Amino acid sequence: MRKVITVRNILPRICLLALAGVFLAPAARATSVPVGVISYDVTGLGIAQLDIINFTGPNSSVFPDTTFPVTTSLPLSGLSLTISFASGPDEIFGPSYFTLAGDGLSFNGTALSTLSGQPSGLNGAIGATLTGSFSTTSIALNDGSTDTIDSSFSASISDPTGLTDGDFGVIDATTTTGGGGGTPVVPEPGTWSMVGTGIAALATLRRRFSKPLAARFARIGITLGLCCLAALVPLQAHAQTASVRLNAWTAPSTGASGSTFVNVNGTGFPAGTITPGDVTLTLSSTCGGSPTAAPVNSVLHLIGSADRIQFEIPSLLATGLYFVSVSGTTSLGNHFASSNCSEVQVSHTSTTLAACLPSSSLAVLSGTHVTAYVPNGSWGTGSTGVQVVPIEGGGSTASISTPGEVNSCSSNSQTGQTVCVANNTDVYEITGTTLTQTLTSGSNARAGFSGGSCNNCGISINALTNTAVIAMGLSGSVSNSGVQLLNLANNTFAAPFPTVRIVSENQSVDPNRNLILSPGESGSYDLIRIGASGGLTEYVNAIGQEFDSAAEDCTTGIALSSDEFTGNLYITDLSQSVFTAPTGGVPNGTWTAPGQLVNFPEFDFFTAGTDGISVAAGTTHLGIVSGEFGGNTFGVFQLPATSGTGTPAFVDYAAAAMPSTPDGRAFSAGFDPHTITAYTSPNDGRAYGLISDWVTGVPTYVGVIDLQKLLSAPRTTGTHNVDPTYDLLAHGVIRYVATH
Repeated sequence: MRKVITVRNILPRICLLALAGVFLAPAARATSVPVGVISYDVTGLGIAQLDIINFTGPNSSVFPDTTFPVTTSLPLSGLSLTISFASGPDEIFGPSYFTLAGDGLSFNGTALSTLSGQPSGLNGAIGATLTGSFSTTSIALNDGSTDTIDSSFSASISDPTGLTDGDFGVIDATTTTGGGGGTPVVPEPGTWSMVGTGIAALATLRRRFSKPLAARFARIGITLGLCCLAALVPLQAHAQTASVRLNAWTAPSTGASGSTFVNVNGTGFPAGTITPGDVTLTLSSTCGGSPTAAPVNSVLHLIGSADRIQFEIPSLLATGLYFVSVSGTTSLGNHFASSNCSEVQVSHTSTTLAACLPSSSLAVLSGTHVTAYVPNGSWGTGSTGVQVVPIEGGGSTASISTPGEVNSCSSNSQTGQTVCVANNTDVYEITGTTLTQTLTSGSNARAGFSGGSCNNCGISINALTNTAVIAMGLSGSVSNSGVQLLNLANNTFAAPFPTVRIVSENQSVDPNRNLILSPGESGSYDLIRIGASGGLTEYVNAIGQEFDSAAEDCTTGIALSSDEFTGNLYITDLSQSVFTAPTGGVPNGTWTAPGQLVNFPEFDFFTAGTDGISVAAGTTHLGIVSGEFGGNTFGVFQLPATSGTGTPAFVDYAAAAMPSTPDGRAFSAGFDPHTITAYTSPNDGRAYGLISDWVTGVPTYVGVIDLQKLLSAPRTTGTHNVDPTYDLLAHGVIRYVATH
């Protein structure tokens, strides 16, 4: 018996044809499957890095969203990064450029300057290519299927106008079976397309019926199709909230409070444009805990349902692990909220900021423990050896023997290495309490200063590039001095660079701008720029003072110098600096920036005036200044939190006296090159200054000064002097640690 087809029994078939497209959409296949992105991320003032965000395993999208469908955790190895520039050769970075992120799958790139060109910077970069290998070639997808992929991959970013924040390239895995998750499928467009296909199938039916019946089917089909489409529009377009799956960790997965921009990435964002004002982003010490809001800087659409949300880590956060949540609304009125949290490790300092410490006598190695390296010598007196002094986290003091008299040390907390220089040409590399290697610098003369003379006169480490800068005597130069760079990764010295003006007693490195700050006693504040090929160029600003030491707040670019035998400090804004290149055979250029010389009457009484100076790396904007060759007076100052406009000025300051040491002796400041430094604690986030006591002719105690507590201490009415009756030891403003 012939089956009679009626409207009643054909309608379910028609709707099923339409619905079939919905359920089959996730199974769309191509010859590659997306597994992540490589992204150019600007993380702070003048610095950027190339990060790898791995969207596999716990970071994959949730079915039926196939934006990043690989549920197998897919580690990457054998990484090589090639950066292309508008001019000059490509630069190739090996696996050491990357550090494994918190999720064990993604990678944090090394922060590089955006301002000073290759090879240590990204200025002029127009592209990047990443190559590497996958740890496995068998993958599972979120629709329940499996596939096989090639073992290697390549991904590229290209921007002829120059790389900018958010430029990215997709990392695809090539399937070897012709299957694969393919290009990302966005549920909404797939649904509309497949439902339309189901409705179009009505055209194949009309030939089986009479024209009146066919016409009736057509009218019914159109009506039914519209009903199906209305029913299948994603619920988030109405009252419901889309569930967003955040990646397990941010990119980069670490940052400094108040200075680092990081990105939270995720999938499942609904249709529509998202602006920063559309997003509420919070951090808490536990996922779902008491929130701290953070302003959103930008929102970038990646592919499919994946977005990147950038925010600055709030300055009030202490060192620790935090959990990020997001919620918001798109331009189409679609609501979204994260179903999980993305983790970020926060500290009060960073490798970049720590690179700004000046080349004073003392070094600070900061980690879970904080350790000071205190030389027993100076330019004019003292003994050989270095004292290892635990400042935070416990431990015992230790002595390191050296052949020569050490005058200056500097530490790289990223590598755990400390490097010291002697009055001769010795360069000592130290790990922990062990002298591991002795190198010889290129110094061939003794540079002379008001406080002594030296072959090697000071050292500072740019922790961002793991490069040391050694100030030294150098015959044949106009000033009889110069600097030499030492690559600590391979212990290779660059050629010594002769300077026109005498080098600073304490130079400093600005890793953001690739500058060596060198204010000297010849009346000039010199800046030595590290160029694209590693060459150096000197720029002179003949201000006319007898400058002693450099310091800088690297979060703002506010630079300083002490002014020997006076109570003055010089302050300038390097973010507004203008450079004039050398011309007409003159070996140096010039530079200018808004700045001023400020007198502090309370500092006029320092022994030898203002000499040693340092700013605690981080977001407190606090610094310390002292005299030299005896005396117990010092000062603490507050710098502005912003820069870029106008002439910078000090916010506040206070002068005080170091109390007597535990052995009952009056404190006495050390000799050149200044026994003073500062750091931000990784444990409590507070800024501290360190000054060593030289009352016996060698360091005996290190005074640890809480800079904010000193600034907040009671003062003599109407002055910037701390009340002398206020017990700084009893109130926890200062404590002493013995060096032996």
